[in-house]
Amino acid sequence: MDNYSFVARQAILDVNGNPLGYELLFRLGLENRFPDICAEQATRRLIAEQFLSEKIDDLVGSAMCFVNFPETLLEEGLVEGLKQHNMVIEILEDAKPTEGLLSRVKQLSAMGIKVALDDHVPGDDWSEFLPYLDFIKLDLRQLPLEQCRHLIEAYSHLDELRFIAEKVETREEFEAARQAGFHYFQGYYFQQPQVIKRRLLTTDEATAFELLAAVSEQNIDYDRLTELFSRDLPLTYNLLRYVNSLHLGYKSRSIDKLRNAIVYLGQEQLKRFTAMVMTAYISKKKNRELYRLSIVRARWCELLAGHINEDMADDAFMCGLFSLLDVLLEQPQADILPQLPVSDAVRQALESGKGQLGFLLAMVREHEQADWARLQKRLDFMGMQPEINAQCYEEAVRWSNKIDAPHT
Repeated sequence: MDNYSFVARQAILDVNGNPLGYELLFRLGLENRFPDICAEQATRRLIAEQFLSEKIDDLVGSAMCFVNFPETLLEEGLVEGLKQHNMVIEILEDAKPTEGLLSRVKQLSAMGIKVALDDHVPGDDWSEFLPYLDFIKLDLRQLPLEQCRHLIEAYSHLDELRFIAEKVETREEFEAARQAGFHYFQGYYFQQPQVIKRRLLTTDEATAFELLAAVSEQNIDYDRLTELFSRDLPLTYNLLRYVNSLHLGYKSRSIDKLRNAIVYLGQEQLKRFTAMVMTAYISKKKNRELYRLSIVRARWCELLAGHINEDMADDAFMCGLFSLLDVLLEQPQADILPQLPVSDAVRQALESGKGQLGFLLAMVREHEQADWARLQKRLDFMGMQPEINAQCYEEAVRWSNKIDAPHT
């Protein structure tokens, strides 16, 4: 399970059953219970695994995500670094209403970050906090409903403050909470926390994804790229090897300076190299043959495109290279593609098999599966001789062997 993260998600709904957001709860596995670790460690891991390694939108869509934050993490400034517009910070019930905490809540409010008190127990000490809060969560198992009603009425002059009823377990409790004035509801009556298993990118995989985005920017920041490459020694080694070994036209001397190599390659070759490295990293814990097949498909599609439309050769390469990402990442292409800076033509081909690139990719797959009848129909449609396709395949295999060969 080392390559996966787990998070429990429980909806927070309005009176009509529409989701305001989801509370995210750290889990160590598919078993739906809080693990035996401290709250601070749980939140750190939840942030690293769900916000930094993956796109949080895949979990909550456009809704809010509620995350428990121990006071120590608020003091560290972890929230500001995330820059999540849809995050709600839940201050835990064991927090003390100190001047320091009040100052932090004011800062978060000024930055537009929403704040909630979790499992709140009413008291005069919290009165100064109220103008800076967005939500108060009240546990129906801890507070009598009549006390909740009085509290909601007492704070009704605070127009922006909303109350969430927690531990709503029956329809009768929902109706009673609604009549008491609660705005939102959370509990087993609506939904038990759902544990979601997500593949966890390793550090080098995440670096490669970040690199691919950086090299796809309209104006490349070469200093930023150099910093990203410098994080990963094997990545730098492979880059220098790629520049010096693949007959890119640089004959006078080898390139041994990292920044020089990056600048020399140029944007298109950098995109190609980074995409190949990303695929290699993702393949590390898979069958090595999947990476080799990705490389073959990339060059094969590129060569075929050269016989049809030279302008789409670069896209054809990316299309072939990324055609196995769904297998490697164990996710549908539709979930992966939003993370990749690829053209619309590549996206369309990989997601639905449409367009000229989709046609080429289908040709390649039919060849691999020895579906000669279907393959011949495609070749006839393009007016291409079978020998041309065979030559492209053989050259792609030779090229992949060269790429994948050990350095000497």
